Amino acid sequence: MSKFNIGDTVWQAHAGQSQIWIICPECLGSGRLLVILGDGTEVSIACVCCERGYEGSPGKLSTYDFVAEAYQVTITGVESHMTEGKLKTRYSVGCYSGEEENIFATKEEALSRASFLKSLQHIEEDKRMKYKEKQAKTWAWNVAYHRRALREAQRQIEYHTAKLNTVPKNLKEAEKY
Repeated sequence: MSKFNIGDTVWQAHAGQSQIWIICPECLGSGRLLVILGDGTEVSIACVCCERGYEGSPGKLSTYDFVAEAYQVTITGVESHMTEGKLKTRYSVGCYSGEEENIFATKEEALSRASFLKSLQHIEEDKRMKYKEKQAKTWAWNVAYHRRALREAQRQIEYHTAKLNTVPKNLKEAEKY
């Protein structure tokens, strides 16, 4: 016998990567940059860092992060079957389905389960970090590969920092060169 029936409104726990929006580090969320021209006039232009084609510059950047969420859903189907001597129940909720252990009567229970599922995903991600980059290669090769990548990243940071340091603070100084 299942805990819930068709037509019941329940909460489904979900944890996974989801798109999140962060404030643009260049325009600080305004979507605009202030440019000082050679004659000292100031012009406001659209931020090119957070620009999204025809959508313009919203002042935010899209990225992904693990999130724990609970969705209120209505059960549209119940499927039960025996597996290894245990009765397993899946609930259909529209075009999706969920295991019985992820369906709850209250939002608080669903959020608690979602937080647990999120922690499992972080554990799995940490475990993947311990794998070699190329399983057919030796650990020595993997160490050399990552050290080389780290040196290249540090070299690029130094290069781009130096390029930014050469930009004059005002355009009148730039006219001297």
